[in-house]
Amino acid sequence: MSAVLLVLMIPRGGLGEREVHVAFLGDEGTGGRRQRAVRDQLQRRDPRLVFLLGDNVYDEGQAERIRERYDDIYQPVMMRGATFHAALGNHDVKRCSVAPLDPLGAGADAYRWQTPGCDVEDHLNHAAFGYRDRRRYYSVGSSDGSSPLMEVFVLDSNTLGDAKLDPPREDGAQLEWLDAALTRSRAVWKVVALHHPLHSGYSKESREEMRRGLRAQLKPIFESHEVDAVFSGHDHIYSRGTPSGGVRYFVSGGGGGGLYHVEELPDDIAVAGSFHHFVYVRATESVFEYYAIDSEGRSRDAGSFVKGASVDVPFPAGTLPPR
Repeated sequence: MSAVLLVLMIPRGGLGEREVHVAFLGDEGTGGRRQRAVRDQLQRRDPRLVFLLGDNVYDEGQAERIRERYDDIYQPVMMRGATFHAALGNHDVKRCSVAPLDPLGAGADAYRWQTPGCDVEDHLNHAAFGYRDRRRYYSVGSSDGSSPLMEVFVLDSNTLGDAKLDPPREDGAQLEWLDAALTRSRAVWKVVALHHPLHSGYSKESREEMRRGLRAQLKPIFESHEVDAVFSGHDHIYSRGTPSGGVRYFVSGGGGGGLYHVEELPDDIAVAGSFHHFVYVRATESVFEYYAIDSEGRSRDAGSFVKGASVDVPFPAGTLPPR
């Protein structure tokens, strides 16, 4: 009997391997009951790192709104030891216009942040959002040595792709930074977090122009550096794409905002659904596991993959991450 119990306690990734536990969610910043319900499930899973995928405060990011719709909401998760990091969404810079600079800066100076109603500086300066060095793009490695198990590269997609900037600007500096940062990385798993998705189960045609632009700019970089997974928000759904160029594309836009309707799935999407949720990731040195957990604590999609695999291993319906 004792031998059987020992086998059941061995993690799926293998005995003695390093582990990292990370959560991703976007479009959460309403301050409402749905955001709190997702927060409650997030707290029960107790991740060490949480990445917000943009639209972190609707619709203005001034100090009082940040406190009400962010600090007060996630304080219980932070008090359990989770560290948060954020990506800028389009609502986080809704009243901002791009600065007349070439190249664009890595901080608030990329936008006309002194324009009335532009709150980008409030976001970047707010310590609890976790923007590294007040930069709008940066990377975070898991705290396990010079060769981290996972490194997450956070981007500002508002200035990438075919973004409707006024006036139009290229953000080549951000792309150059990403290419160089991925080159330097010694992480086992390389993950990207940004607001706008490259692939999505929300098939609204008006969003496709932005996606095409992002794919043209980012996919060559992702694929050449063997990025493992990309997490985005913007579309208020959950979706998981079929592996493309070795990269898994997830949309996690169900953190608290109103949901979008999922219709017929595009060919590049494996699973999609309209429900409030976050994505929980458990990664070891050998396997990357993902779980879409809804606001009632149910697992709505779960599976795993190993390095170089062209297909995922699906978990049985309802599988939750091990405690």
